[in-house]
Amino acid sequence: MPRACPKPPLNYQTRIPERIPNFYGELGDNTDSDSHVPVAVSGLTSGVSAITAGSDHTCAVVNGGAQCWGDDYYGQLGDNSITGSHVPVAVWGLTSGVSAITAGSHHTCALVNGGVQCWGFNVNGELGDNTTTDSHVPVAVSGLTSGVSAISACYYTTCAVVNGGVQCWGFNVNGGLGDNTTTDRAVPVQVQFP
Repeated sequence: MPRACPKPPLNYQTRIPERIPNFYGELGDNTDSDSHVPVAVSGLTSGVSAITAGSDHTCAVVNGGAQCWGDDYYGQLGDNSITGSHVPVAVWGLTSGVSAITAGSHHTCALVNGGVQCWGFNVNGELGDNTTTDSHVPVAVSGLTSGVSAISACYYTTCAVVNGGVQCWGFNVNGGLGDNTTTDRAVPVQVQFP
């Protein structure tokens, strides 16, 4: 069975830290200690409707807003900094209207009032804003301001269900965007179904 999210080549990542569980605080319990049992995320005792985890960061939809914690090397926490956090921090400008959230390796995207906004790592165009510049705050995905019903990110790629069709953007070396090419895309492209 093919993977829904194929891994990029092993030598692809730009920064490969030694993997230490909870080293960046991705458990959100205000420590950098790993845990073999569930731990409470600091401050999130209610109001959480969705959660996602990237390589070294975690995000949640809380009372309609977005909060993230963990590593922030590329701005993937969305709080207008590159300072990691061991507890949830509010994503800049996303205090309401967020219905879904998804994380790739080092970027994050949210479904906001029917449109998509992304932040963090962007070398392959995974933010969808027609650039390859990282962003420490959410940016609107080009052409996706309405009609989006679902989003999903994987490694360096993001996809959205738009008016019943599928559009993807970002890393495409293995044809993962479904546009019959292997060219990275900095804006959403329509998936070509047979």
